[in-house]
Amino acid sequence: MEPTGPCIVIVDDEANVRLMLRTALESSGYRVLEAADGLAALAQLERTPCDLILLDLRMPELDGMGTLARLRGQGHPTPVVILTAQGGVPDAVAAMKLGAHDFLTKPMTPDALRTVVAEVLDRGRERTVPAQERGEPTRAAALRSFGFELAQARRAINRGDFGEAQRLLRDVLDGDPHCRQAHELLDRLLTLEQREGLGAFPVLRAWFPGG
Repeated sequence: MEPTGPCIVIVDDEANVRLMLRTALESSGYRVLEAADGLAALAQLERTPCDLILLDLRMPELDGMGTLARLRGQGHPTPVVILTAQGGVPDAVAAMKLGAHDFLTKPMTPDALRTVVAEVLDRGRERTVPAQERGEPTRAAALRSFGFELAQARRAINRGDFGEAQRLLRDVLDGDPHCRQAHELLDRLLTLEQREGLGAFPVLRAWFPGG
């Protein structure tokens, strides 16, 4: 029986990686398409809109960051999960700034992959429901709330309460992934985590639980 679940595009230049990801996802009922590089992925998405993109960071022709930038520049709202064997805080932060929804390091277990895919798709479905139906505030009220949370996050960073700052910034970025002030504060938070010797990568891992 053909899978009938949400459609996922796997973009990776390694055929064995695509096979592993496809097997893990199709076993859970997802429909899966493949592309070997960023250019092929963009062409694939023009033909067949999908619900989620798994995007390798290191590829020939057009890499993951370049592909993500083109997608967002063309107005594609499809959620993107970045895949990379290299990992690292700078890549994770750069991907977030370009609008990535999550970040996984290779190799990953099938369970970790399926968990992140399900969480990102669930968040996407929540955003398609009108705010009034969810009992959420209007856009103007949300912006006022973001301003308050940003101010609170800044104060939390200044007093060294990094956990509270992380929570507040995550709330803002969940509502507005492109919020410039939130990303600037996130950069500052990660820098301070590294300076304190706490390690910045665990901060991002708490936001992206599947890696």
